[in-house]
Amino acid sequence: MSTVARQADAIVRAIRQEEVDDYWRHYAEPGHEEDERFAGMMFPLAKPWVAGTRLWQIVKRMPKGALLHAHLTAMLPYDELLETILHTEGMVVRASHRLDTEEGRENATIAFSHVNTTLSPGPPITSSDYRPNSDVLVTDAVADFPGGRDGFVEFARSKMEVQPGDSVRHGLGVDEIWRKFQAMFDPAETMITYEPVVRTFYQRLFTRLVDDGLSWVEIRAGGSSGKLVHTGDEDPDPNLDAWWTVLEEELQRFRASDKGRRFWGARVIWSDWRGGQRDQLLRSMKIALQRKQRFPTLFSGYDLVAQEDLGRTLADMAPELLWFQEQAQRLNLSVPFFFHAGETLGDGNSTDLNLVDALVLGTRRIGHGFSLYKHPRLIEEVIQRGVMVEVCPISSEVLRLTTDILHHPLPAMVAHGVPTAISNDDPAMLGQDSAGVSYDFYQVIQGFDNMGLAGLGALAENSLRWSQFEDQSDDAWIEEIDLGENGDGIKAQRLRQWRQQWEEFCAWVVKEFGS
Repeated sequence: MSTVARQADAIVRAIRQEEVDDYWRHYAEPGHEEDERFAGMMFPLAKPWVAGTRLWQIVKRMPKGALLHAHLTAMLPYDELLETILHTEGMVVRASHRLDTEEGRENATIAFSHVNTTLSPGPPITSSDYRPNSDVLVTDAVADFPGGRDGFVEFARSKMEVQPGDSVRHGLGVDEIWRKFQAMFDPAETMITYEPVVRTFYQRLFTRLVDDGLSWVEIRAGGSSGKLVHTGDEDPDPNLDAWWTVLEEELQRFRASDKGRRFWGARVIWSDWRGGQRDQLLRSMKIALQRKQRFPTLFSGYDLVAQEDLGRTLADMAPELLWFQEQAQRLNLSVPFFFHAGETLGDGNSTDLNLVDALVLGTRRIGHGFSLYKHPRLIEEVIQRGVMVEVCPISSEVLRLTTDILHHPLPAMVAHGVPTAISNDDPAMLGQDSAGVSYDFYQVIQGFDNMGLAGLGALAENSLRWSQFEDQSDDAWIEEIDLGENGDGIKAQRLRQWRQQWEEFCAWVVKEFGS
């Protein structure tokens, strides 16, 4: 570390300890246990207090490198997305149940779409005469909804966000929260199908990432994406290239803006549903390879998503995955694996063994890797192979793998030398309510005594060392990771740029908080 970085680290450690003692440690009066406050408390309970800390100001300002684990439909806060929908002509909403009762509102699912014809006047969506699954203009739904715009937005968000009360009910187990969580993706996906909304979505997303100190993002999307409805239309374009063309255009447009000049870009890790049967999975794999041929610089790799515990294991899907590798090689395509693995409480069960099979199949990074700390031999193998773990602390807490940040295995992985970086997974759904990673970074530095600003910086640097900026052979991939900023490629160049940002940030910390 440089002198200024050591000074900044010492200053931040002192600030953190002071806030642990004087801000977070608050003893509740008998009968008012909900007022109890302590450092490392459950994120939904801690979040309202975070912004009042100096540590938060520092974390927000920090250059964070790359976001490597985030799912497209759950990246931008839904209040921003709903605002766009409310101001887009022709957007409609439909509900699976009548919304005139509390039970109906609780059980209803919703979906958004665009129509280019005039709708015949019908009963309000909140009336007892509403016919389920009939379209209502969003503007009319807002006007008729109890509480108006705010009431409608709150209702819509409740269908796509894990509520704080649910995320802290760990006694109900992992499967229960996952049932609610997975059901949220359907309504969320319907919000980003109409071209004007999609284009605004990308501009806002990239803006929020840059505002949070991020310079690069690798987005998990693919298998269920690609349904683009062009401006003025109401039916999806059957050409699957249309969706990805819009992404490339908006990325190029953003990077040409003043703010976008600080953003190095984005790539997509094609992500298929791990619950799909063989024929379904093979069809999607073929589409993934076709998209890679059409958009070679946009697509960077392949993954399988959804709940690991109830989905097919990597061992079960090995024939399809080996076929995929063979086809990619035959087509001279580089599509490495970036597998979710070990996102489980299991210890030696079939889901836990996904960690083994991910390594056997040559994954370059591991998503979550929550159960890795239980396996010393696997830890050695991960380190030896140069595989990095994409840790998503708040996600692991909200989805009930750990009760709070204090019980997360990240410190154990770091202490054993496992390369790790911090990501946010599904921030629009899981309570961060921010496209960036600042809340996850804050939880890590505030929750773990040994981390410090220096440790947080090392994790940010890791995110760039393990970024897939360009297609590379396995040997070139490892070589550039080992060389770091001493190499002569794109990765080394960007690591050097980040290093300059880091030194400037540390100087700012010393200047602002040194006294």
